[in-house]
Amino acid sequence: MRGVLGLLGGLVRLVTGLFATVLVLHIVLVVLGANPANGIARTIAALADAPTLGLRDLFLLGNPTLQVIVSYGLPAVVWVAVGAVVVGILRLLGRPRSGLA
Repeated sequence: MRGVLGLLGGLVRLVTGLFATVLVLHIVLVVLGANPANGIARTIAALADAPTLGLRDLFLLGNPTLQVIVSYGLPAVVWVAVGAVVVGILRLLGRPRSGLA
């Protein structure tokens, strides 16, 4: 059981980390002024739209750069936090229990 939970925890860490990484990459490309018509920038932007958890444009700000930072940064933080919580729970479930009931 511990092996399965460890594998599941690794998978959760990988998926949540990938989502957060794509979101942060999109932020970096926008802040650095990457050409939005470039294939890589377009692909990252398209991938970044999916894992925003409905938080994109939650706050409407006057500055477009700040808008991207908040719209994609907040979901990135949420993905990292959710991943950490789920992995922590899986570790607790995988801990050996004492024989005392």
